[in-house]
Parts: sequence; C-alpha cells; structure tokens
Amino acid sequence: MGRKRSGAWQHLYFCVAALIIFIVAACAPLGDTPTDRENAGLRHGRQLLVDRDFQGALRESRKVLDLYPHSPPGDAALYEIGMIHVHPDNPKSDPGKALQAFTRLTREFPRSPRAEEARSWIHMLQVVKKTRGNDIVKETRGNDIEAKETVREPSVEQGFIHLLNGQQLLVQEDIQGALQANLEALARSPHDPPGDEALFAMGLIHIHYANPKKDIRQAQALFARIVKEFPDSPRTEEARIWVDILDTMEKTRQIDIEIEEKKREMRR
Repeated sequence: MGRKRSGAWQHLYFCVAALIIFIVAACAPLGDTPTDRENAGLRHGRQLLVDRDFQGALRESRKVLDLYPHSPPGDAALYEIGMIHVHPDNPKSDPGKALQAFTRLTREFPRSPRAEEARSWIHMLQVVKKTRGNDIVKETRGNDIEAKETVREPSVEQGFIHLLNGQQLLVQEDIQGALQANLEALARSPHDPPGDEALFAMGLIHIHYANPKKDIRQAQALFARIVKEFPDSPRTEEARIWVDILDTMEKTRQIDIEIEEKKREMRR
C-alpha cells in the first residue's frame, strides 16, 4: 500500500513538473515553439538580438510577420517585436509599440501559446502608461491652482526591468539569480503591479524542475498572496489553481510520510 501511494505521489509530482515546464516555456521571451522552430527569419532575428542588434532583429521579425500576418509563425513574430520594444538594453525601446504588438497578438492569435504571456505584458505596460500619465501634478494653494512638472517615480519601470531579467535568468536555469531579480521587482512594487507578476514568478521558481531547493510550502504561500493581495490580477486565477494543486501534493506527501513511519514501527 505504501508503494502504491508513493507511486501516486511521484506521478502527481511529474505531472506538475511537466506543467511547470510548459508554463516556463510559454513565458520564455526568446524560446522556440513547434510552429516557429523551422523559420529561418526568426532564428536569424533572435541571433541578432543576442548580438544586441535591435534594429536588425526588429527588421527580421517584421519580415516574418509580413509573410505570415494571419497564421503561425506570425504570432511568434509579433511576440518578438513586442519583446524587442521592451528590452532594457534597447536604446530605442518603445513601450507603446510593444503594447500594440502584444495586443494584436492576443486579438488575432487568441490560441497562440504566447497569448497568455502577451496578456500579462499588456497588463504591465498599461500600468507603466498610467504611471507616465501622472507626470503632471496639480497643487492647490488657496484659490490658485499651479501645475508643475514632477520627477516620475522610477520604481515601477525598474520593477519591470527586473522582472524581464528574472525571466531570462530562469530560462538559463539560474535559479538564484532569477529569484533575486523577482525579489527586487517585488520590493519596488509590493502592493501594485508588477508585484503580482513577481510573486507568481517566485512561486514557479520554488517548484521549478531545475531548482535543487524546491519548497512547495513557500510556493503555495506566494500564490496565496496573489489571490489575497492582487484579486484583480490576470494571474489570480492561475495562482488559485496552483494553491489547490500544491495543497493536494503536500497532503499526499504527508500521507506517504505517515505510512512509512507506521511501516517502520511495525518492523520493530
């Protein structure tokens, strides 16, 4: 009986591990999918991006999009265009154009494996846009209203940069580096986006297949924080599902431990 339950635990664990791999692959900024792996234009564009030739990478992605405007790998090309425009090292980054690319992706390719991540980027970029829109602050002094320029708080945008860096580090399986990058993102926006994305990423990191220090309880606590502190986040429903999955895993693991203890007692 003990072996049977242990087998069930392992089966559940591997199922969840497979799901994690799928999610991380979907979140990877520059990862291949079956629909675009063979496209030479995308491969060339990604190499140019690695070489920090942002304009060249953008040009290649646009060529692919021109060839496949309504079918894969057009979705991958749109995603690449969006990521190029928000890349922290791109001197001509343009969040507005990135928002357009991600929005078009979700509208024209709703079933794309990149659509969910594009929706998350839309959410984050809208927060940045809203923050920039508050640069002019009106102060009331008596009956006079004076408009003055204020220095925009950079914490939110820095948080997005750390978030992107964390994604790239996770793809490289730099677990500690990815965790630290997301902690820094959360520190800059503990109660606002992208704090929700940072919490979600850290939850996945704590149960990532390449993490030698997996911590199911810590992951569950992080996902639970999203549900409680960010009820309107696009990650809330996913986080709620993860809380339930991890709760089942933890209970199953505890049952296995109790069975093994009883077996040892019987042998005495």
